[in-house]
Amino acid sequence: MKTLKISALVLLLATVFMACQKSESLIILTNDTSIERIDEAITISRADLEKQIGKISKGLVPMLTSKNGEVLPSQVDDLDGDGQWDELFLLADIAANTTINLKLSLVKPNDLPTFTLRSNVWLASPQEDGTYKEVKSVKRPEITRENHGQTKKYFQFEGPGWENDRVGFRNYFDERNGIDIFGKTTADMVLQNVGIDEDYHALQDWGMDILKVGASLGAGSIALEIDGKLHRVAPGSEGSYELVANGPLRSIFRFRFNNWVINENTYSVVHEITIYGGAWYYVSKVSVEGSANIVTGITTIDLEDKQATFSDFDNGIVAISTHGQQAIEGEYLGMAVMLCKDSYIDFEYLDGKAEDINHTFIVRMKQSEKPSTFRFYSAWELSDTKFTEAESFQDLLKHDAQKIGSPLRVEIK
Repeated sequence: MKTLKISALVLLLATVFMACQKSESLIILTNDTSIERIDEAITISRADLEKQIGKISKGLVPMLTSKNGEVLPSQVDDLDGDGQWDELFLLADIAANTTINLKLSLVKPNDLPTFTLRSNVWLASPQEDGTYKEVKSVKRPEITRENHGQTKKYFQFEGPGWENDRVGFRNYFDERNGIDIFGKTTADMVLQNVGIDEDYHALQDWGMDILKVGASLGAGSIALEIDGKLHRVAPGSEGSYELVANGPLRSIFRFRFNNWVINENTYSVVHEITIYGGAWYYVSKVSVEGSANIVTGITTIDLEDKQATFSDFDNGIVAISTHGQQAIEGEYLGMAVMLCKDSYIDFEYLDGKAEDINHTFIVRMKQSEKPSTFRFYSAWELSDTKFTEAESFQDLLKHDAQKIGSPLRVEIK
C-alpha cells in the first residue's frame, strides 16, 4: 500500500512539472531595419528560455522548426563545464523589415538531424605511428620565441586552429602567441588534414597560410600596455588551452595565462575566441586581472602602403582596417579590427624599429569590469574576388557595423 502511495506521489509531481514546462513555444525574430541579414548570429541563454517556458529537464535540448516544418540548424553549448548547456545558438536568414516565428520544441539530442559543419577548432599532437590525436586541453609548452621551431614537435601546425566556411586562423602555441591566417578556397572544414603530407605555405586545394607574422601582432594577437610599455601576452606565464564548444555552427576555445609577473605585479589573462559560420571574422573576448590597457593589432609586413583606415560608423561601432597586396604571394588581403567605440582608445603604427612588437598597427582598448570584445576580419581575394577592391572590403565592414548597431529583436513566447 505504501508503494502505491509513493508511486502516486511521483506521478502527481511529474504531472505538475510537465504542466509548468511548455511542450512547444515560439521564438520570434524581428528585423525592423532595411538591412537584409544572412547568417545572423543569434544567442539565447538557457536562463532567458526558462523564464518563459519553465525549467528545462536534464537531457533535453531545443529543436527549432520553421512554419514550413523545416528544422533549422542550431546548437547548445556548455560554457562553464558543469555538464549542463548554457546557451542556444543559431544562424538565421531574415529579410529587411521582416518577422519570422520559429517553433521551439524540447527533444533528446539524438532526435536532432545532423547539421552541416560550418565551424571547427582543431588542436592535435603527433603520435608515434605518424597520426595526430586531438587535444582538448593542454598546458602550453615552455618554448621561447627563439626556439619556436620546436613547437612543431608538439602540435600539428604549431598550435590550435579555428575555421568556418569562409576563413581560417591558427595560433603559435608558444611564447610568441602569434595569430596567423589560413586563407580558404573551400567551405569544407579542413584543419584536421592541414600540414599532413603537404606544405601549407604553398597553395593547396583548400587554400594556404597567407600571412607573415614575424614580431608583429599578426591577425589579432593580444598585448597589455602597462605604464606606457607594451608586453606581448604572455611569456613566462602559466599558459593553457581548453576547448569549450566545437560546432556545427559555432566553435569556442580559451587561452589562460596565469601568474604572469611584470614589474613585480602579477597578471592573469583569459583570451576566449569564437568563430561561427558565414562570418569573415572571429570574435575575441579578453579579461585581465591587473591594471592595464588591452592591445591588439594588424601586421603590416608586406603592406607596401603603411596606411590604416579609421571608420566611425556613427552607431557606437568603429573599425581600423588595412587593404593591399599583403598576402604571402602578393594577393589582395583586407584585415580589420572592429569594436565598440566605448572600448576604443586609439590606434598607432609601430614600424620595424619598435621594441618587441613591431610592423603593426596596434589598437588600444580600455580595461573595464567586463571583458574587452573585438572582431578580427580577414578578406582574401582567392576566397572572394570582390576583395581585390578596397571599396568592397569597406562595404563589408559597414554592413556588419550596421547590423551590430541595430540588433534583431528576440522574443520568447
